[in-house]
Order: sequence, then structure tokens, then C-alpha cells
Amino acid sequence: MKKIKIKYTQLLFLYAYLRLIDLSLDRSKWTSWTEFQDYFKRFPAPSLVAQYIIDSFDLPKTDFRNFIYFPEKKSYFNRLMLIISKTIFINEIDIIYCCKLLLNFNGMLNFNNDSQQIEILKLRIDIAEYYSDILGKMILFNDLNRLMRIEHFWENEDFDHLKLEKLIPDDFPKS
Repeated sequence: MKKIKIKYTQLLFLYAYLRLIDLSLDRSKWTSWTEFQDYFKRFPAPSLVAQYIIDSFDLPKTDFRNFIYFPEKKSYFNRLMLIISKTIFINEIDIIYCCKLLLNFNGMLNFNNDSQQIEILKLRIDIAEYYSDILGKMILFNDLNRLMRIEHFWENEDFDHLKLEKLIPDDFPKS
């Protein structure tokens, strides 16, 4: 299995972006899908994030629609390796799956999905499992605690949320 070197800033951004999607999808069931779509216009489009990943890691051309993924859960050993070596590697198949999740969300975001709550719930679960089990195990605890406060749709205004814009990597394409 091919390993890809990922910058820590990219890892933090992907985790935060996916967590923002997860939390926002959870809150979306209490309001209209149009309002949810309007909220996401404030952020880089999921398709743009997926293209950034593809370009950054020179991923092979992939048929995302028919891509099948069997996750191999990370251990906390990955976090220890980060502390020791300051270098992070991710399996190519894991990062390709991240693109698939982003493109699936992008497809949902561009259609009226008020009636497709089951598909939305399944995507939300897939995203949450991915960022928790794959990306989260490679992030240091203090950063992980900070990322838990990422902004999201219908957030509680009384809390101090972390803005996604503070985590966008320097090499991310400007819109």
C-alpha cells in the first residue's frame, strides 16, 4: 500500500473541514436544505477541497462513484510517530476515500435533498468515522481538542468557535 506524506497543516484542515460537514449535516435536519446550502457558500466547495487533495498528493485517476473502501483503523501509535519523527504518512487509499466523501457531499449539496434524509445520515456517519478513526489518530491531543470547537451550521452563538479560515493551508487555491 502506497504511503503519502501529508503536512500537519493539511491534516488539521481536512479534519476540521470534515468535522464542520458532520456537525452541519446533523443540524441540517432542523431547518430547510436551502438554508443549509446558503450556509456552505461561505466555505470552499467540497469539490475544490477534493481537487486540492488530488493535486497536492498527485493521486491516480479514480472512478470515485465505483470506489470501494475498507478502512484500516489507525492506532494511537500514529500520534506517537508524529511526536518522534515530525513526519506524517497516510495511506493513498485513505486519502482517495476522503476525496470520495467530499465529492459525495458536493453532489448532495447541489441538489434539493429535503427528502433524502437516510442518504444524508449515511454520508454523515461515513464522514464522522473517517475523520475520527483515520485522521483523528494522527493529530496531537491539544490540537484535537481545539478542532472540536470548529464552527458549523446552526452553532450555539454563546460559544467561541474555531473559524475554518484559520486552518486553510497556505498552498490552498485562492478563490
